[in-house]
This record gives sequence, C-alpha cells and structure tokens, in this order.
Amino acid sequence: MFLSKLEINGFKSFAHKVDLEFKPGITAIVGPNGSGKSNIADCARWVLGEQSLKLLRGKKSEDVIFSGSDKKARLGMAEVSLYFNNSKDKANIGMSEICITRKLYRNGDSEYLINKQKTRLVDIHMLLAKVGVARTSYSIIGQGMIDNFLLASPQDRKEFFEEASGVKPLQIKRGQALNKLEHTEENLETATIQLQEISPRLNSLTRQVKRLERRDEIEVKLKDLQFKYYSSIWNEINNHYKEKNSELKNISKKQEEIQNKVDKFQKQLANLTKDNVKSDVVFKLQKDYQNIINKKIQLNQELSELKIKSVQEVQKQVGQKNISHKIGQEVIDILEKIDKIKININNYFKNKNFIEAEKYFNEQIELFNKINKILEPYKSEEKVVKIKNNNSEQIIELEQEIKKLDEKIENIQNKIKQENDREKQDRSQIWKIQQDYQSEQNKLNSISNQVNELRIKLARLETKKDDLEQDMREEFNDLEKIKQNKANKLSEENKREKITEIGKLKHQLELIGGIDPEVQTEYEQIKDRHEFLSNQISDLKNSMNVLEKLILELDLNIKKQFEISFKVINEEFQKHFKTLFAGGKAKLILVKDELEVAEETVDEKTEFDKIRDRLSQNMYSGVEIEATPPGKKLKSINMLSGGERAMTSIALLCAIISSNPSPFIILDEVDAALDEANSIRYADIIEQLAHKSQFVIITHNRATMEKADILYGVTMGNDGVSEVLSLKLENAEKYTNR
Repeated sequence: MFLSKLEINGFKSFAHKVDLEFKPGITAIVGPNGSGKSNIADCARWVLGEQSLKLLRGKKSEDVIFSGSDKKARLGMAEVSLYFNNSKDKANIGMSEICITRKLYRNGDSEYLINKQKTRLVDIHMLLAKVGVARTSYSIIGQGMIDNFLLASPQDRKEFFEEASGVKPLQIKRGQALNKLEHTEENLETATIQLQEISPRLNSLTRQVKRLERRDEIEVKLKDLQFKYYSSIWNEINNHYKEKNSELKNISKKQEEIQNKVDKFQKQLANLTKDNVKSDVVFKLQKDYQNIINKKIQLNQELSELKIKSVQEVQKQVGQKNISHKIGQEVIDILEKIDKIKININNYFKNKNFIEAEKYFNEQIELFNKINKILEPYKSEEKVVKIKNNNSEQIIELEQEIKKLDEKIENIQNKIKQENDREKQDRSQIWKIQQDYQSEQNKLNSISNQVNELRIKLARLETKKDDLEQDMREEFNDLEKIKQNKANKLSEENKREKITEIGKLKHQLELIGGIDPEVQTEYEQIKDRHEFLSNQISDLKNSMNVLEKLILELDLNIKKQFEISFKVINEEFQKHFKTLFAGGKAKLILVKDELEVAEETVDEKTEFDKIRDRLSQNMYSGVEIEATPPGKKLKSINMLSGGERAMTSIALLCAIISSNPSPFIILDEVDAALDEANSIRYADIIEQLAHKSQFVIITHNRATMEKADILYGVTMGNDGVSEVLSLKLENAEKYTNR
C-alpha cells in the first residue's frame, strides 16, 4: 500500500487545483523559500484529520483557505483529497483504492469523505490506524518538528512510540472499552440510586398487597356465598313469577275469547239499534236518488223553458187568426201560472228541496199540455208547424231523458224499500242478542277481576325481582350467570343463616379498610421496575467484569507488542545513531508508572476507580532518551547542539521506520540543520529505507535530491499562487547522457 496521488484545491497558497502523483520510492519537492512547499505537508496533515491550528501554522480554521492576493480573489472553500493504492488490500477493507477527502467552507461548515461517501472523523482515525498511518507522529514531520522527538516530555514521547509499535488500533479499542466501562459505571450508579429510591415504596406496596390479597380471599368467599344465596332467592321468585305469568296467560286467553264474543254482540247491537240511521247501502242509494232527482229537475227546467218558448212562438203566429178573446186570455192566464211555478221551483231548488220541486215540475207539465190542447186547432198552418218542429226535436229529446231518469228513480226506490224491510227484520233480533251480550259480559267481568288480581301479584313479584336484581347488580357484574345457576330452594332458617354470614364477611372487609385498586397495578409496575433495575445492575456488573477482562487482555497485548517493537526500535536507534555520528552510543529507556497514594480511602472509591487502579498497574508512563556523541560525556539530551539534536532525532525516526514502516512518510526540511557530510549519510539511510516505506521529502539538500525518483518543483508567481512542476529523474538522465 502506498500514497498514489494528492489533490489540492484552494488550500493556503494553492488557489488552483493541483495534482501530485506519487510512486513507491523517494519523491523530492524543492523550491525557493516562500514558494509554498511546506503547504503540501500541511495539507496532507490536514486531510488526515489534524485539528491543531498551531501545527497547521494558522490561527483560525479559515486560514487554510486561500485568502486572496492583489491579483487573485479569495476562495470560498478548501478541498484536499489523498489517494492510496490498496491493490494488495493491506488494510483488509476490500477496496483497491482509498480516497480520503476533507472540505472546509468559509462559513465554518466542513465534511469528511471516504471514497466520496460522507463519514465521521473517528472512522478515518480507525482506518488510518488499520493501514498504519501515524497521523500525529512520524508519518508527517513538519518544518521545525524534528526536535520534537527529543524535546517532548517522556509521556508525549511515549505516544510516538506507541504509534510506531503498531498498537494504536488496540489503544483505540482500549479507549472505546474504557469509555464503555465508564458509561457502564455511570449507568450502574444511576440504577443503584433508582433502586434505592423505589425499594421503600416497594416494601410499603408489598404490605398493602398482602392486605389486598386477604381482602381478595374474603371477597371471593363473600361472592361465593352471595352467589348461592342470590341464585336461590332469584330462582324462587322467578319460578313463582313464571307460575303466575303462565296462569295469567291462560286466563287472558279465556278473557280474549269472551271479549271477542262480547265485541261481536256489541257490534251486532250497534248495527241493529241505530236510531234513524240508515245503512251504508241505503245511504248510497239515497245519494244516487238525490243526484238523479237533481238532474231530472234541471232537465225539466230546460224542458219548461223550451215549451214556454214554443207556446210563445205559437201564440205569436196564431195571434192574427180567428182566435176568440176568451181562448187567448185563458192561454195568458196559464202562462202566468207557469211563471209563478217557475219561481217556486227555483226557490225549492236553491234550498235543495227536490221533492217539492218535482211536484211543481209535474204541475208545470200539465199546464203545458193544457196549452197544447187549447192551441191544437190552430197548428195546421205551415208556418206554425215549422216553428213547432224547430223546438219539438229538443223537447222530445229532453222528454226521453226525463223518462229514463224516472225509470232509474223507480229502481232506486225499490232497492231502498228492500233495504228498509231487511233492517226491520234485523231489529227483531235485538232482544235475543242483548240477552246473550249480558251473559257474556258478566263472564268477562268475573275473569277481568281474576286477571287484575294476577297482574297485581305479578307486579309485586316483578318489583321484588327488580329490587333483588339491583342488589345483585351492585355485588356482581354477570347477572346471567346467577340466573342460570339452578340453586336449591332455601328454607327460612337457611336464609337467615346466609344473611348473617354475609354480614360478618362484610364487617371483616370494613375492618381491613378500603384499598385503592390501583395499588396492585402500582405494585406490579414497581416490582417489575425493581426486578428490571436489579437485573440491569447485575448485567452492568457482568459487563464491567467483561470490559475489565477485555481491557486487561488489550493491555497485555499492547504491552507485549510495545515491548517487542520497542526493543527493535532501540536496537535500530543505536545502529543509525552510530552511523550518523560515526560512533558514540545511545539508548531508549522505558519509565514505569509510580502509583500515587490516593487521598480517599478504598471505601470512598467508585467501582470504576478501583478497576482503573487495577488497569493502571505495570503500565509505562513514558520514554527517556540517552544520546552521547563520540568523544563527549553528556548526561542530558538538552546539552546537545542543534545539529546533534537533529541527527539524533533523524536516527530515532529512521529506527522507527525500520521497525514499523508507515505506508508513506512526509518529511519537511528535516535535514536543514545538517552539514554536507551528514546530509550524505542521511540520504544514504533514506535510500536504504525506501524499500520499506514511501518517502515524500521537502528539501533544499542536493544529496537528498540525487536519491529522488520523482522531483517536483514549487514556484509562486506575482499573483501569490503556488504552481507545481514535475520531473522524473530517470527520464532526465536519458537526456543528459545524450
């Protein structure tokens, strides 16, 4: 696995997008001071999750975004992507290429991505730990940081060696387990407090529940006794009620039969004893008779008018003939009578006195006939006959219609007579029906008295049963169950005994007192909560034991792996120290923890404190470095010169790389303090280590440049933007040999 590409866009002086491609071996980055070379090391550190602005040589987070120049406006974001070639899947993550990206916007928003997918910083840390990239120590050595190995405290120095020994993934797991252990301790303490709080309430509820159980026993016994008592009483009343009800039904049936007879006789009497009230048939016949009379009157009136008109015409025609004065005066007198009769007919017709009106019509017709008889000798002339013929046709038609009406009137009168005869015959039966009616009515009265008595008894039984059911409803919910129970009939003595026993049981319930029925529910809830907390406390303690064993196991593995790697690093450190200094001696020393005596007693410590004390035993607190160049006797590394410190740090760095090589190492001018001879030794060592790790070196040293496979040059134009030029030295050698 190695670093394959670095993409920079908007980071510090790299305003334009820059792609730097890398291969296994040594890549050198050169350029004048201030061109932005060191920004490449900073962006690599930044994309891997560095949070320290001091190490990134800034004061605010937005300082890593291109801030602009006189000729170039500032940018709104910075983005850096670091690509790893994982074709051999050293990280065991199933991806042939790994791309870690970090973005930062001027508004403060930021995001991390792995292969273009958003992720968390902790996931990046875990991934880097798996692939062996040391984010905080030797993988990226920034400008002026080479002395940090020596000048750091033993405790801080120990962190470098832990990452160099490859125990960082185990330490991350240990830290996670330790956090879980601490959270478990907090949960255990919380659960314990809650358990202590609910225990008194549970004890109180337990006592109440026991009283409630005693009450339940008495209530069960009382319910059973009441059930038997009420079943017997209800069945007794219900059976008596059924008997009386059955008796009432039988008598009511007889009553209904007699009532039907009485109603029948009463109906017959009503029909026969109607005073001057005709039957419906007679009424209908009379109505038809009146309608026909009315029509006949109208026709007679029309006929009389026609006859009067005819007489007047005849009188007019024959007035010039030889008619005697006596005959003329007689016709006039008859016409005057006809006019008077007409007035009477109209009056009777208005008053609907059709019978009187009919009499006058008949009289009127006789008068018309009399006129016709008087004028008969004078009708032989043609003109008179013609006039007569003009009116006679209508008169004949009206007379025929009146004749038909007379036939109908006669027919209706015959029917009315028949109906009247039948009614007279029916009235003859009234006396016999009255006798039968009176006899049946006496029977009905007697049975009605019996029915009333039975209904009174049933009403009393029903009231008694309703009162009993009301009492039963107060004591029981399921009345049907009581009603369906076929209990034996109790004697009066047994009834008194049952009532007495029921009273005693109710008195016992009163002595126990009323208990809130929700107590049982609350008790179950508190009990369940108590059991849950007890089980949770047990589980938490088991979890703490498991976590403690896990941490102890991790500590043993960390310690074992650390000691093995530390021994190798110590040997390599001595080897490279002698190479760089051409002699001398150096070594690394582990410093063990000195347990401090805690002020609090053992009883005052929490469970987590006790576990942490056990886990802290036999742990190393730091690393001391002893270095003595040839020909000198120094007791402290602080007494070394600047160049000696740089070479000592380089020797230590090379030792770490030899022991546990990182997939890539970025060195930013770590050889700046070396002279020419030491620079050559340094370059030789880097060349030897290049087959173990990939090197990206920012340098001014020619000896280092000569060892590089790829050479990048960084320049900065007038616009304040860094640009990158690349050169493969193997191709350059071909052109040089020409």
